[in-house]
Formats: sequence, C-alpha cells, structure tokens
Amino acid sequence: MGLLERLPESMKQVSIAEKIFPEGRLSSADMKKFPIVFKRGKGSRVYDIDGNEYIDYFLGNGPLILGHCHPEVVSAVAEQIQNGSNLGGLTPIAIEFAQKICESVKSVDMLRYTSTGTEAVLYAIRIARAYTGRRYLVRFEGAYHGHSDLALLSSKLTKAKPGIKDVPIPDTRPYIDSAGIPETTADEVLVAPFNNLRRLEEIMEIHGKRVAAILVEPIQRYISPRDSFLKEVERVAHQYGSLVIFDEIVTGFRLAPGGAQEFYGVEADVTALGKITGGGYPHGVVGGKRKVMEVVFDPKSDRFVFHAGTFSGNAVACVAGYKQVTILERDHLYSRLHHAGERIRRGLDSVLAETGLPYRVSGVGPMWHFAFIDKDIVDYRSSLHANKALADKVIIKMYERGVLCSGGRNYISAVHSDGDLDQTLEIFQKVVEDVLREENLC
Repeated sequence: MGLLERLPESMKQVSIAEKIFPEGRLSSADMKKFPIVFKRGKGSRVYDIDGNEYIDYFLGNGPLILGHCHPEVVSAVAEQIQNGSNLGGLTPIAIEFAQKICESVKSVDMLRYTSTGTEAVLYAIRIARAYTGRRYLVRFEGAYHGHSDLALLSSKLTKAKPGIKDVPIPDTRPYIDSAGIPETTADEVLVAPFNNLRRLEEIMEIHGKRVAAILVEPIQRYISPRDSFLKEVERVAHQYGSLVIFDEIVTGFRLAPGGAQEFYGVEADVTALGKITGGGYPHGVVGGKRKVMEVVFDPKSDRFVFHAGTFSGNAVACVAGYKQVTILERDHLYSRLHHAGERIRRGLDSVLAETGLPYRVSGVGPMWHFAFIDKDIVDYRSSLHANKALADKVIIKMYERGVLCSGGRNYISAVHSDGDLDQTLEIFQKVVEDVLREENLC
C-alpha cells in the first residue's frame, strides 16, 4: 500500500492546514518528505491519526533523547504543572538546573535561560560583540544556527547561484537565506568552509582584529570535524582576541554530559544549548565563562547586554530538561547511545556496500545519515554532490514501511531497542533494493 492510501485522515487534515498555515506546515524547517498528522508518541514510536505506527528518528526534531513520554519526565512535569508553570521569577528548579548545566559543561560558569535555540545563539553573538567591542562574525557555510538575521546567512543557501558545488571555496560574503533580512546584514558576517583550517586562517589574518567571534557547530549538521579542527578554531580565534561560540543546540548533552566540548576536548568562551535542555518543551541556554558573563550582564558596564524573555526559566521546561539530563547520567545511557549509533551506521554501511553504488554513511554518537555520493562529505559544498533525489525516494519508502527518518541528521533515543534498530535495517535493505530496481540501478 502506498503512502497516500495509508493516510486518508491525515490528508483531510492537511487540506485544512494548507488554508491556515503557509505551506501547510508549522515550520519551514520541517524536513519530512510527506505531510503526516500525528496523534501521539510513546517511547521510540509515533502514531498518526490514521493509526499507522512509525519507528521515529526525528524525536521531535531532537529534544527527546529519552524517547516520547518518558514516564519519569511526564511525572515530573505533571507535578510541576500543579505548582505553576511560569511563576515570573526564580524557582528552585531553575536554580538547580543551572547548577547542573554549569557542573556538566565546564566552560559554562554562568548562564541565562532563553525560550529557543535561536534566541540562545542570537544572545551568544550579541554577548561576543559586546564583550569584544567588535562587529564581525565568522561562521561556516551550511551550518544552521537558527533563524535570526545574523544566523540565517549561508545556512540554507536557497538563493545561491547554480553550480556552487563546483566551486569548492566559498567567497567570504554570505548569501542571505530569507527575504526580509537587510542586504547590509551580510556586511557583518564572513563565511568559511567547515573543516578547512587554511581558509579560516586566511580570513582571520585579514579580518581577525575586527572579528568578535567564530561561531561553529561542533558537528555541522551530520558532518564531523576532522582531526583537531575544533581545537584549531579555538586557537585561531584567541590568537586574534576573538571569542569562540559553540552552538551546541544539537550536541549538548547528546554526546556526553559536557556535550561536544567534553567529547572533543575543547572549550568555548560562549555556549548555546537547547533541544535536550527543554525535555520536549521550549527552552534554550546561553552561557559562558565568568569573565565574559559578569561584564556583559553588569548594568553599570558600557558593555551591558539587555536580555529578556517572558518564558525564560519556565519551570515546566526546566523540570523536564533537568529530569532528562539527570536520567542520562544516572542510568549511564551514553554508552548505550553511542553503541546504538555505531550499530545502525554499520548496518547502513553493510546494506549500501552491496549496491555497488558510491555512498557515504555519516554521524557521531546517536546520530546517523546516509548519502549516495562518490566523495567524502567534509563541508557544505562537498555534500552537494550527493544524489539527493535517490535518497529521497528511499526515505519516502521508509515512511511507507513504518520508519520515520530524514535525508539530513537522524536521532536515536535511549529507548530505541536493538530490535528497533534491526527492524530499521531490515526495512532499509528492502527499500534500497526496491528503489534501485525501480530506477534500473541493479
């Protein structure tokens, strides 16, 4: 049975949604290849309104590292709701969670809460500019840092010229990814290719003394940092008196209690966190070294950064996030998460090796990605050589067989069982065989 035949009620609801929501979606960042209306989630599964069940590798776009409706998280949230959700001031859970974050992420001595990862990165950039008194930001092409004006540059590259995949080194001037962002915003950002230390050094040699910060995703979407690249980013930034901002919205508490900084042995001056820290509720964190945070949040200082948010420190989000991160450590789940990631990546590799087609399997820890491509994916432009259309056909057929995944980064939760992973790989093998047969590639 095809996907359309499986989704009659979803299709009715989508037709209503299209009249209310532009694109019929809640977000332009929704990566699903087909509109599905969901009813509920439990553990490693989600269920649509037609009663179809899926093994879920979206996990709410990343926050649900313990899976959907983890009983301890649900219980803690229910208890907090009885005592209030947004109390308009300090609460014990907000303080306790902040202490836990500072204890886990060694470079974070002090922090402020936000309501989203986008806000966290926005404030991280503002903090760096205020602290250094400098204007420019260096970022890496293809990284996603949310949708504030300074972040949404050379991220999606929806307005890039055709053929950029054949020009391996991007110009330092970024592309503006959205209408409504002033052209002058691009004057404040310099773009480098990820994993290319030489190019970063060239940019900093010319502009370094005007650069407030280098902004980096430690793992850029699904692309791993090569060798000592992150350590070198740290070195180059400090050489010119710039700060390092690590956007750990995705990697924070996912690779280790201290995130990518612990995993790779590096340290940021300012860190943005989100996703897992909200436990499925809107939440973000911007934190950093005491010497930075005390200056920029001193109202008497001429470098004072104004920060506000009605829902910053929301008690429900804090209790959900706190419960998640304490369970991860209490139950020693990181080894399981890394083992699961290795297991599924090995399985994908085994299936794709049998096809005879060029491919790459990527991912670190509990994340995975596959691509039909004949070269290593080291940065955004190298990723453009992948046969995306072929991968999309595989993904849609995965939906038909009950596996919800994306052509980008996929997440594994601590409650994805070995059976879930084995079932996913069995389906993947059948789907790949079907697609290659239909495309006359086998």
